[in-house]
Formats: sequence, structure tokens, C-alpha cells
Amino acid sequence: MSASSLGSEAASHPHRWARIAERGSWWGLRFTAWLFRSAGRGPTLVLVTAIVAYFFLTDRAGRRASAAYLRRVHATAVGRAALGHPPRTWDSFLHYRAFALSIVDRLSIWFGRTDDFELELHGFEPFDRLAEQKRGAIVLGAHLGSFDVMRMLAARHKTVVNVLMFTANAQRINQIFRELSPEVETHVISVDPGSVESVFEVRRCLARGEHVAILGDRVEPGDRHRSSRVPFLGGEVELPQAPFLLASLLGCPVLLVVALRRGPQRYQIFTEQLAERVTLPRREREMAARELLTTYAARLEHHCQRAPYDWFNFYDHWGDDPFWSG
Repeated sequence: MSASSLGSEAASHPHRWARIAERGSWWGLRFTAWLFRSAGRGPTLVLVTAIVAYFFLTDRAGRRASAAYLRRVHATAVGRAALGHPPRTWDSFLHYRAFALSIVDRLSIWFGRTDDFELELHGFEPFDRLAEQKRGAIVLGAHLGSFDVMRMLAARHKTVVNVLMFTANAQRINQIFRELSPEVETHVISVDPGSVESVFEVRRCLARGEHVAILGDRVEPGDRHRSSRVPFLGGEVELPQAPFLLASLLGCPVLLVVALRRGPQRYQIFTEQLAERVTLPRREREMAARELLTTYAARLEHHCQRAPYDWFNFYDHWGDDPFWSG
């Protein structure tokens, strides 16, 4: 599959993102990881930037999605101040390049080369409080900034964060870790839509005082009938109810964590509590879940306006986006 057809499928069918990733070039990821371990950040950054530039040049649908998203950000007062001018083609390239930079930082974290990272914390108190109580929480993130930085922060504070991940991707990523870096300990919980075993594993993690991280801005294949459309950057997006349904079932807090890149190996990490305990009354479950997702989306919007290039969803997240042309 070519880069352009890959982007077109992602843009026109956003629910297919997981299957697209499954068909992607995992050999390329293996080679990039090998290069990082062998030659370090500099050569890897050159390679990843070249790869991302190739996708930028060949993926017309992805470029259009980036431009449409940036126009949505620019339509807000805070977003206009952050971008400084109406979005241009160069701004979409900077958007793609920010993704390349995040990949190299991710490799640094995966392979334990984190001593040079500078982390600026905002609102870390909920984690401190949970550590004192020896309780775990659902940690909700997004494809915004770097979720792996949150895991690095947890390691520095001697806290375990397990990542809930769609089964096929989890198996492949774990395989790459085993092949390239057997000493790296991963904490990945595989989600199989046809099984409840992952729920019991999450419960066991929380009981040990560990946290369970979920990316909540894309609808997984098994969540299509448990999602809500909520306001986001001037339109509506579909988000999964699963994180809040899980928190309601297990009676645990929900925290939002966003780590935004502010320079080479420098991140600002924002933490806030979305709910101390999620209650979803049976008769009003849909409404209650939508209210929680609306709050979550509003906080993502807040950070997107301040760090526009850190949003890594290169497809029409809204569907029939009026910002698509222009």
C-alpha cells in the first residue's frame, strides 16, 4: 500500500486506523529502533524526518487533514496567537515534523535514555495523593504530545503505569521490544474486544496501586456502539465511552495527563483530575458519559490551542469537515 492510499483510507474512514496500523511497515520500525540503538538520536532524527517528509509529500489526504485541523485552531483566539498567522503549507510540514520529533523522543524513552529529559510538572498533586493512599487510577491521554513521557515520569517517581492497547498492536510492539531490547520492561495490557480478561487485569493493577493508561481520542473497533459525539474545535468528534465505563465499573479516579514538547527533550506535563469516582446511572448512562467526554474534549481543545503542532491525528477527525477546503 502506498503512502497516499494509506492516508486516503485513514482520512475517509477514521474508524479503520487500527487496521491501517496493522498493515504498516513494522520492518521500518525495527530498522529505526536498531539505528537509534546503534547510532543515537542524531542519525535517527535525520532518518525519521526524511520518512515523515516523504509521507508529507505523498499523502495528500493527510496534508489536507493537517491543514483543516490547523484552520480550526486558528479560528480560536488562543490558537491564532499560538500560530501567529493563518495556516500555510509550511505549517502543515511543521505539524508533520513535530510528529517526527516525538518519535525520536519516544525511542529515547523506550530504550531508557532519559537522563537528559527536562520535565516541567503542572498539577502533579493527584498522583502524590494516590501514592499516599496506595490507589491506582485510570490515566486518560490522547494522541496529543507524548504519552510515553508520562510513563517516564512515573518511572522517575517509582510508580508503575500499564498501557491498555488494542491486541494486534500490543503484540507487535512487545515483539519488537523483545527482539531489540530484552532488558526493557514493558507494561502493556492487551485489549481483545471479545474477552473480559483485560478488565480483570486492570482491576489487579489498580489493586496493586498501579495506574492504567488509555488513549481516549480514537474509537477502537470494539467501541463503535459505545461512543458519543461531543464538541471539539468548532465541530463534533466521536469519542469512546470505554474509559469512563471502565472507571465506573472499577470505582477508580480518572486523571487527564498531557505532555507537550517545548524544545529538545523538554516537556511540560499537565495533570488534572476529571473524576474522583465515575457514576453512570443506568437510565442516564448515555447522558452522563457524554458529559464526561465533553469535559475531556474541552481540555484537549485547551491544549491544542496552545500547542497546535502536538496533535497527531492526521485524518478528518470530524467527518464532512467544512474546514477541509480553503
